[in-house]
Amino acid sequence: MRRKPKPILRYFMLICIAGIAITAYFYNAEGYSFFMSTYYEKFLGQSVEQQIEAGETMYENRQFAELKEYLHPRILVYPDIMAFKKLDGLARIKLGEPIKGIDMLLTAAGTERMPGKLLGETVGHLFEMRRYKDIIEIFKSNDPGGNPTLHYQYGVALFETGNMAGSVRQLKQAIDGGRTDYEAYHYLGRAHAGSGNMRMALPYFERAHNLNENDPDVTRSLADAYRALGRYDEAARLLRSIRR
Repeated sequence: MRRKPKPILRYFMLICIAGIAITAYFYNAEGYSFFMSTYYEKFLGQSVEQQIEAGETMYENRQFAELKEYLHPRILVYPDIMAFKKLDGLARIKLGEPIKGIDMLLTAAGTERMPGKLLGETVGHLFEMRRYKDIIEIFKSNDPGGNPTLHYQYGVALFETGNMAGSVRQLKQAIDGGRTDYEAYHYLGRAHAGSGNMRMALPYFERAHNLNENDPDVTRSLADAYRALGRYDEAARLLRSIRR
């Protein structure tokens, strides 16, 4: 059986490793990575997999501040281990740093597919921040699957970046999957209108208006559709209702 170093020797080794690591940090990033990985894996006896598991446990226990501190040196020491970056991104979001957190998650994701829960959380935060181009980039290597909310968010992102045909496809899938709120119908109507097909847009604007008559944007969209189709009296009536 391998004998552990005596306490005094162990303490001396720790001081030496720390001193070398600090020096290497300021003068040589590769040297810092080598000495710190040696410290984690040889001195503490923790494999990379065990360190990841420890971080995941901290996240599950909602120790987000501790996890952020725990991950900071490991991201420097193991720059190619994406699991550390994913955990850091999730921890930052929980700590009220959504922009830094999302950026870290995007860096970690690369071209790899995200697990369903992580995909939903990441796209949801990006949607709240209106980072539509990032959403589109994520869906180059991920699929909304049967998730109507993801189809809706993807459809809105495509609309807001000018891809009307793609937006129509995604929003139809969102509605068919059960996303039947007025916003989904309104966006689908706008996507059809943006494609130059006002007749296709009309029933979706009408449906959106029936679900929410108090949204002035929906009312204007429906009025514009009526006017474009020559139904001027109905358009005027709707516009008068906004001014009341």
